[in-house]
Amino acid sequence: MTDEVAIVTKAKENIMFAMATLSMEDRQLLSNTKRELVHKCSFNGMACDIDGDFLTHVDPVFGSCFTFNHNRTLNLTSIRAGLYRCTIFRLLRRRLGPMYGLRMLVYVNASDYMPTTEATGVRLTIHDKEDFPFPDTFGYSAPTGYISSFGLRLRRMTRLPAPYGDCVPDGKTEDYIYRNYEYSVEGCYRSCFQQLVLKDCQCGDPRFPVPPGFTHCEAADPAARKCLDERMNELGGLHGSFRCRCQQPCSQAIYTVTYSPAKWPSQSLKIQLGSCNGTNEECNKHYKYVFSFQTREQWVRGKGGGSSGGGQEKLHVRSIDQFCIEFGMLWPVSKIFS
Repeated sequence: MTDEVAIVTKAKENIMFAMATLSMEDRQLLSNTKRELVHKCSFNGMACDIDGDFLTHVDPVFGSCFTFNHNRTLNLTSIRAGLYRCTIFRLLRRRLGPMYGLRMLVYVNASDYMPTTEATGVRLTIHDKEDFPFPDTFGYSAPTGYISSFGLRLRRMTRLPAPYGDCVPDGKTEDYIYRNYEYSVEGCYRSCFQQLVLKDCQCGDPRFPVPPGFTHCEAADPAARKCLDERMNELGGLHGSFRCRCQQPCSQAIYTVTYSPAKWPSQSLKIQLGSCNGTNEECNKHYKYVFSFQTREQWVRGKGGGSSGGGQEKLHVRSIDQFCIEFGMLWPVSKIFS
């Protein structure tokens, strides 16, 4: 193998194989901590509790990720978004924007990057609290040296089950590997692929969870690695034309994201960013402006009848060097029946 891109890809696969053999505690020790990543944070204009407001999630590709608004029994809502059950609809149409949403200054220590790291910045994913995050497929990248603003629009889709349709009701299918999370089409394809690999190789693809009683294939095991490579080529990859039938869920949250960057920081910005011993240009490579988050709701009546309830949003953030981000719910939240 001589192609540099192919070599990097294969090296990343080997790292995932090696990490899959470690315990969850050891994987977290090899990644950044919350406070190493998030240096400053505010929500609703008040300082965040970095230790309490963010939940650590270990991703096989990105390592330790940190989830905001993760508590399923508590919904963190911007006071300017008007997302309250008893509010008047007229109030829901006002006061949008990023100022009272989630804002973060994050540090991405590029000096600790491995040779296989191809970009400097952060990776973030927007998803419901009940949905498993897939930052490799549905993530958004934000570079260092810029203020990155993300605007969201949420639609809640309700589909009719049998005999009117073939959507999947009430959560998961029997072979769904993402336990304690709601069913999704992406999770279904990954579950189906993993089940086929487990059946043929007796070990699982390290990119995906394995059911109880199974282990991931080890990079040091040539037979297991060969079997996995053959299955991937035969099945055509994760979303190949193999024998998987994944229907849509009967209830689904759909997020539309818009992204706009601006050079950061400005010469007039007065904020303590921490210590950096390099030049201004070198230090700016480690910083980024992170996001503010707001949400509002719009009631829409479709052919299925009914009106929408309150939305629950969840932000999943993964960093690569240091910088600042703001995140805002800028458009209406609607519910559609089909």
